[in-house]
Amino acid sequence: MTLDVVCLCAGWCGTCRDYMPQFEVLAASQPEWRTHWVDVEDHEGVLDEVDITTFPMILIVDAAGSLCFAGPVTPQPGMLQRLCQAAQQGSLRVTDDEAATWQPLLQSLRLRDEWHHSLPNC
Repeated sequence: MTLDVVCLCAGWCGTCRDYMPQFEVLAASQPEWRTHWVDVEDHEGVLDEVDITTFPMILIVDAAGSLCFAGPVTPQPGMLQRLCQAAQQGSLRVTDDEAATWQPLLQSLRLRDEWHHSLPNC
């Protein structure tokens, strides 16, 4: 099953810079995933309602376009892989309210055509 896996980062974040190579390795090992490295500062206007408390912040969207996961993760590839496997099995879902909070960003990514590009530079 295809997943869109979005890693929200910030160019100034050392943890994000350290995590990026791990994210790239995992992305390369999972060709059925579309991965997106997104700098939050490029999307400030659509993140007003979102409370990002720490990085990296991961969003996982399934093939049907449903948001399965939205939250911070431990910057370890094993954690992200387990989350994505759970999403593929259908065992992860966010509430409707949480999904609505993230829709402006997800729509912005689709409109900017970032949805179809892997790992843009921060």
